[in-house]
Amino acid sequence: MAKQKKQIEYRYYEIPDGHYVMALLGDTWVRSYGAEQENLLHFHNYMEIGYCYWGNGHLTIEESKVPYKGGIITIIPENIPHETKSFNQGVCKWEYIYIDLDSFIRNEMSFKRMLPEEVIKRINNQGYVVQWNQNKALTNVVRNIIEEYREKKPYYKDAVKGYLRAFVVELLRINEDMSSSLTLEEKRLNSYIEKSVSYIAEHYAEDLKMSDVAHECGLSESHFRRIFEESMSMKPLDYLNMIRIDKACEIIQNKDYAMEEVGFRVGYQTPSTFNRNFKKLTGKTPYQWKKDENHLGLTKKNYKISAKKGW
Repeated sequence: MAKQKKQIEYRYYEIPDGHYVMALLGDTWVRSYGAEQENLLHFHNYMEIGYCYWGNGHLTIEESKVPYKGGIITIIPENIPHETKSFNQGVCKWEYIYIDLDSFIRNEMSFKRMLPEEVIKRINNQGYVVQWNQNKALTNVVRNIIEEYREKKPYYKDAVKGYLRAFVVELLRINEDMSSSLTLEEKRLNSYIEKSVSYIAEHYAEDLKMSDVAHECGLSESHFRRIFEESMSMKPLDYLNMIRIDKACEIIQNKDYAMEEVGFRVGYQTPSTFNRNFKKLTGKTPYQWKKDENHLGLTKKNYKISAKKGW
């Protein structure tokens, strides 16, 4: 019997204007996690911070599985597949905040030794699971952001900006501590992925070929494809299409362009290719997606992305 392909769900959130954070708090998040869907990894368009108060289970981040219990913080950068599953379908209490960290770093912070792009790369290169008592500074920052959004006292948005600055600094410290323990081979592979993801982000709207991305990384196309799939758990073309369709959804939602123009603006050379990839990833045609008001706000699009190796 053929092995069933894993499906990865893309959960798309919109942070309100004037904010860098969206908080999901309260009794809604006291539940059994993973009871409804088996082996359903998902990822987001923003960084997810999870705060586990009580309960236990396991957390899957890409290909790694980590047990959890009350007293941990999870930090999952955007576009990293992950899954939370309660032990024996038991009830757990989590609360979540989603952070548009890229925009915050570019708009609100400056660094003497690094460009904003380098800071963003360092912070977004992997997920973290942190015990409360192992990093009290980070724990206090996350708690303070949660409470600011729970209480919403006067000037809470200004207070959150201060906590976000501290949050970025703590993540950079964690990243430097972990980077110092990487082997030269691991650092080299990480640099290839960083280069490729950045190149795709800059050139997705062009007639981009994977050979172009491989050349930017200084690799043969076959070697690049293998490294990318092993590191990202998806094929590079799937990743490019994910970026393009995500951008297309933004344009459709905010502009009144013809669909042919939307497809061209995100890099598709023909309307048929755009329509085929849009429906493959979202389950709907661009016109159906535009008419469906359910895609606004706290909603999701089902991106059926296979992590299968090979072509």
